[in-house]
Amino acid sequence: MPRTQVAFRKTLEKEARGVEPDIAIPKFKQRKGESNGAYIQRMQQEAQHVLFLSKNQATRQPEVQAAPKEKSEQKKAYQKRRLDKVRQKKEEKAADRLEQELLQDTVKFGEVVLQPPELTARPQRSISKDQPGRRLQMLGMLLSPGGVSQPLAISLARQRIVGKERERAVQAYRALKRQQQWLQGERPHHPSRKKPELQL
Repeated sequence: MPRTQVAFRKTLEKEARGVEPDIAIPKFKQRKGESNGAYIQRMQQEAQHVLFLSKNQATRQPEVQAAPKEKSEQKKAYQKRRLDKVRQKKEEKAADRLEQELLQDTVKFGEVVLQPPELTARPQRSISKDQPGRRLQMLGMLLSPGGVSQPLAISLARQRIVGKERERAVQAYRALKRQQQWLQGERPHHPSRKKPELQL
């Protein structure tokens, strides 16, 4: 079977399957041992075949095929939400940048501060006024001198007991430090031995 008929059959099979291939343009080159007459006849057959395929091929409309498909409503809504989020982030960043610029305090070279700033606003209370017993507490704060409740005075006996406990803790700490220095300074370090316990 000649080569042209095989190519024609293949194109018919592809068209039957619904695939419309592009027509292959033949490249002519004289083969070894082929006479000039056989070469010219082969060229004419292939040219006739290409002409036949181009006449019988269905009309193509590339501008219709290449037209972009309409985006679905879901895709449009998704892209709109995405653009809104990006726009909102840009606006928030711009507002933050503006706020930073407004709050930034410019200090001139050589400027000296003599004292820290004074706070004029009172801190907000975390406890609401409507809680039971809160009004009595506020009344007590207002009636006490200075508007703030005073801490209870510690008795002399309590002060003496706290002082003795403090002195005993300081002495125990000093004894522990002396013992650690003595162990590190005079004796070699043995990891297997246990350190002697300090008795208070």
